[in-house]
Amino acid sequence: MKTRIVCLPPGELLPRMIVATQVSGAQGTALIAAGTTLDEPMLEKLKRRGIETLSVVVPDSRDEATIAREIEEAIARIEFIFRGQSSPARDALRETLISYRRKQAE
Repeated sequence: MKTRIVCLPPGELLPRMIVATQVSGAQGTALIAAGTTLDEPMLEKLKRRGIETLSVVVPDSRDEATIAREIEEAIARIEFIFRGQSSPARDALRETLISYRRKQAE
């Protein structure tokens, strides 16, 4: 089964979801390791700690056309944000964002 990584707020997380990247507290302390399967007590702990988002692995049922459309939409948003005057630093940031969004969509 194809999967992808998404960032979700604690209120959208479900038991049995798998943590994609380590969850750290405000002081940088590791709270939950990558690869951990979430359960109800962990979800409550995340809410109490004020964790805003969490990267989890989810099934990916999108077809290639949907993925391509999502990438095109993301690039269009980035191009809109970076419209106007250009500079080398700004162009580098735009390209980094486009690369990141392509990777996230795939």
